Amino acid sequence: MQRKIFLSALVALAISTIQIQAQEEGEFHLDETYSLGSNGVIRLSSEDADVRITGSDRSDVHVKIDRIETVNGIRSGSRSFNVDVEEVNGDLVIKERRSGNIRFSIGTFRTEYKITIEMPRSGGLKIDGEDDDYVIRSVDGVISMRVEDGDIEIMDTKSRSLDIDIEDGDIRLDGGVGNLLVRTEDGDLDVRNGAFTQVDIESEDGDVAIETSLADDGTYEIASDDADIDFVVLAGGGRFYIAKDDGRVSSTSEFKVEEERDHRVTLSLDGGKADIDIRVNDGRVRFSARK
Repeated sequence: MQRKIFLSALVALAISTIQIQAQEEGEFHLDETYSLGSNGVIRLSSEDADVRITGSDRSDVHVKIDRIETVNGIRSGSRSFNVDVEEVNGDLVIKERRSGNIRFSIGTFRTEYKITIEMPRSGGLKIDGEDDDYVIRSVDGVISMRVEDGDIEIMDTKSRSLDIDIEDGDIRLDGGVGNLLVRTEDGDLDVRNGAFTQVDIESEDGDVAIETSLADDGTYEIASDDADIDFVVLAGGGRFYIAKDDGRVSSTSEFKVEEERDHRVTLSLDGGKADIDIRVNDGRVRFSARK
């Protein structure tokens, strides 16, 4: 008798759990157009999304969000998902809203989550993300990003301010004409076709490759632990100060060795008066010029 009661209770729990699961399975879709001020910034907060942002000569912002959650199994508990979009003082704020929790789950769960934004090329971006991947193209405004465990690709940009803080993802950047500030832990950084006047890069274990012209009054700083650093000068020149522990420094023939000690190397390159300061522990540093 007790066994029958127990089995009945178990079946009832399974049925209620399946019902809860069925309520959670579903889709979220948004496809709307919003206003953005002449110096407006899109403020995006998301998690686990595939994000595509493209700038053009349009004056408004088109936002398309598609999120589909597929559950093959059972769950106990409930949660909901929504995205709030609000125009605030010329900016556009896009923020996820999640509530509820899952007490236990059995089975497989898959989420397809895509955010597509078309915006004015002159607009700016302020992004907070977790486990997102980003492809940003033709955005010239200020770009600020705080990201965990996602890859970032920024192409065809003339932004005068790029500020990126990322943990374990890779960064690929093409363009940029002002300040570049990057903080990264284990991901690689690849910068092409830059014309920066100020560079400040900190990397722990990720490799750094950067191409940029040098401004006479510019300052360029790169600090790393175990990473390899490739620095390519596209125009200009200056003095290069490299502090190292066990690292190795090499350069092409355009560079002149001013000083070489066990833990410090100074190089110079004709064509300008920029200051370049490199600090590395065990990595390799290589300089070349492509003028």
